[in-house]
Amino acid sequence: MPFTDVGKQFVNLRIGSSLPEMYISCIAVGEGSGTAVSGNTTLIIETVRNMITGSPNFDVARHVTFQGDFNSVQMSGTAFSEFGLFVSGVLGVGSCWQREAFGSVVFDGTNELQISTDLQVQ
Repeated sequence: MPFTDVGKQFVNLRIGSSLPEMYISCIAVGEGSGTAVSGNTTLIIETVRNMITGSPNFDVARHVTFQGDFNSVQMSGTAFSEFGLFVSGVLGVGSCWQREAFGSVVFDGTNELQISTDLQVQ
């Protein structure tokens, strides 16, 4: 039985909705290394977690885009190498819904960071 496009869009809309404790509400950055795998529930070494900026963007069918902003003070001295989307607030409770890992980028206190990431329901 196929999962229809309408069903996929409904799932997509729920990911970015405001259902209590069931929606992506924040983005965290970290300094951990290692390949991102589907079993990840946390960042390896989380350093900063912020609420998403604005509202999720649903302009493209079956896609939702989240944005997070981190100021120069938050990023100062960070060897940024991973980020993730989480279902909870700034208290650090909740599981990671998406984790991305990459080569390290060092912040010297003069740079800000803006992350825009897209989830697609296939």
